[in-house]
Amino acid sequence: MWDIKEVIKKASDLPSMPEVAFEVIRIADQADSSASTVAATLSRDPSLSARVLRLANSAFYGMARDVHSIQEAVVVLGMRTTKSLSLVAASFPWLQIALKGKGLSPKHLWNHCLACAYFSKMLAMRKTDMDAEQAFCIGLLHDIGTVALYLTLEDEFTAMTQTSLAGDKPFDQIERETLSFDHAELGATLAESWNLPKAYCRSIRFHHRPSEMEETDVLTDIIHIADIMVRERGIHENLPGTFYVRDEAAFERLGVEADVLNEWLDEALSKLSEAGGSAFAEAA
Repeated sequence: MWDIKEVIKKASDLPSMPEVAFEVIRIADQADSSASTVAATLSRDPSLSARVLRLANSAFYGMARDVHSIQEAVVVLGMRTTKSLSLVAASFPWLQIALKGKGLSPKHLWNHCLACAYFSKMLAMRKTDMDAEQAFCIGLLHDIGTVALYLTLEDEFTAMTQTSLAGDKPFDQIERETLSFDHAELGATLAESWNLPKAYCRSIRFHHRPSEMEETDVLTDIIHIADIMVRERGIHENLPGTFYVRDEAAFERLGVEADVLNEWLDEALSKLSEAGGSAFAEAA
């Protein structure tokens, strides 16, 4: 058994994502924040700013005109969308560096997280009045614990995948039985160490078991539904034999018929493909 604090300590030696990206999230989520403050914060990291501009001008956003500065991007796209772009721009290079030469494919993991992010945003827009960009960001980060777990405890991770192949237990259950915690709890603890908003940490922690929360919330339900449905389409981190349990109560709480959800997911994946999910990777 491992103490999660020990793993977090080991994870501190890993390549880190730009702190500015997390600061942009914190500022953009504040009710009294301003576009100028977001722009000034992002501008402190020239490399990240350049990637955000490339994303803003990519095919995915299809804007009528290019933006040429971070200040202009924040005004044209809005603070919330800029927040999402900052996280995308920070995440993809980090994944490639952290997983370089490793058995866990950054491409497969990225495709899964990006599809979850986009579908989570769509669900939030169509079924709630919440900040859809917040749903996007959490969808993108929901499996951050998988990366940290793989990189800090690679031997244990490999052994757990072998256990998964040999039996019929959900992978997060195998994690808890082996380590005393799972990748969702590890991801939430990491998010807390980055001072991300409580909603992010809560949804990351419970994205596989939303009905076990003391008070269920629609945001966590959405992240769970997006994660499960995207996995069922074969878009996942490509770990043979691993699976997770559908929380049917989360689907019931959302109140959307299965055929409609599948149509929406078709639409989300189609739009992502048309714009080139790779456009994110290329721009980032």
